[in-house]
Amino acid sequence: MINIAHHWLRNLKHEFRFNLNIWTISALFIGLIIFLPMAGVIWNISSPAENWEHLRDTVLGRYLKGSIILMFGTVVLSILMGVSSAWLVACCEFPGRKLFEWALILPLAIPTYIAAYAYFDLVEYLNPLLIWVRLNISPSAMMTLNDVIVYLVTIMVLASVLYPYVYLVTRATFARQSSQCIEVARTLGHGVGSTFWRVALPLARPAIVGGVSLVIMETLNDYGAVKHFGVSTFTTGIFRTWLSLNDMPGALRLAACLMAFILLIMLLEKWMRFGAKFHINSQANRPFKPYSLTKTKAFTAILCCLFPLIIGFALPVSRLAYWAILTVDKVSLISLLKLTFNSIGIASAASLVTVTIALILAFTSRYFRSQNVAVINRLAILGYAVPGAVIAMGILLVAGQVTKVTGIIFTGSLIVLVFAYVVRFLAVAWQPIDSGMERNCDILNEASRSLGSSVSRTLLQVNLPLVYNAIVVGALFVFVDTMKELPLTLILRPFNFETLSTRTFDLASQAQIPESSVPALCIIAVSLLPVIWLNRQMRTLKK
Repeated sequence: MINIAHHWLRNLKHEFRFNLNIWTISALFIGLIIFLPMAGVIWNISSPAENWEHLRDTVLGRYLKGSIILMFGTVVLSILMGVSSAWLVACCEFPGRKLFEWALILPLAIPTYIAAYAYFDLVEYLNPLLIWVRLNISPSAMMTLNDVIVYLVTIMVLASVLYPYVYLVTRATFARQSSQCIEVARTLGHGVGSTFWRVALPLARPAIVGGVSLVIMETLNDYGAVKHFGVSTFTTGIFRTWLSLNDMPGALRLAACLMAFILLIMLLEKWMRFGAKFHINSQANRPFKPYSLTKTKAFTAILCCLFPLIIGFALPVSRLAYWAILTVDKVSLISLLKLTFNSIGIASAASLVTVTIALILAFTSRYFRSQNVAVINRLAILGYAVPGAVIAMGILLVAGQVTKVTGIIFTGSLIVLVFAYVVRFLAVAWQPIDSGMERNCDILNEASRSLGSSVSRTLLQVNLPLVYNAIVVGALFVFVDTMKELPLTLILRPFNFETLSTRTFDLASQAQIPESSVPALCIIAVSLLPVIWLNRQMRTLKK
């Protein structure tokens, strides 16, 4: 133990001696500022919690079990839908491929709670089966079957709108696959399937892991869908403890458990990789030539792409459109335009600030190989694992302390709201950017440094062009997620400031689900523009 401590102190001394400069200091400062709201949550978990022992002994295990089941199921289904469809549209030729290329991104625009409302009567259709099981087998068997059905439906709903996280980053990787490796596999007699499993999939692993990380954090953070279907998770437990039991310290402790759980998952994945590289950096690589599929395989490919598109977009949107037709006469056009303007403005500001910070943090960590910045990055991106309401609580706690010291009131402003979005969605932008730098920039950074180029020149002329697509992907993720974000906006928005998401939730919470369809469809419509832009950027990679 003494030797380990001595080795750690020696590395820390080396870090501060050789890597302490304006870039690393700025990155450390930015990362610490972003981590402050979460640190405020962690700091306040020591407050007395009257119900903590009761929560720990009765429901903590159920929250952990529900979170793990949802996480595992959603990840598996998201990988199946996202990776398979990404391979097909990026590397195979079949009818409708160009349409599926951008259409498969559309479910990303649908909030999970809206998708849950669209499938709200799916479980009810299975009530006759449950009644038959209760009458012919046993009530306990019926309860078990009901739990299984609820979990399966919730997993389907979550995966149907979250798989684009995997699809986007994986498709970008497949689009730039090394033709040399593919041609070698073809020469050795490997077909489409064998090449996919033995060559393309291992090369795409960093991108897949980045997308899966986002799916995991979004699943564990979800509140609307799991509450609607009655699934117990950490998030529902946090809200229940805070709002129903009026026990904020207990809710903060549950939030700290969730943060620790997410950090453990990220560290475990990093340890399992052992620093291995799953990509090729070669300027000699030629663009990948797509496979031409036979009629039977092309038909199968169409079905594989249609399935996630139907369950994730077509069915929910068709129901929303039907409800919108019934209630469109109750909508005020002026109010709707104002809500749309507010949503686009705040989402654009949040995406711009977030990707800028993510680029600086990822570049600084990799260029200077700073372990301290890498640790701060991991802490800063934990915001995506924390429910939006908990982040809002942390920001209010920190803002309260700053107000006591300076006398300046920071809450109730758009600046604070944008900062909250940065804390919440930094991981969304950081994951694809860091993955892109790992794939393209590490060796070139060393070459640039050996040639005497400055740090800023290396960032702007080497890294920025190479990770431009990753930046676009991160900006799209942040923009769409900000459009859908609800708890942060409800708690921290300025007075008399509403967005499409808050209006949708307000109407749905008043049991006016048909009326909520119009602003929900506006969220989807606004998201189409960045989706089309992203698709055009993806196509440039193939040329």
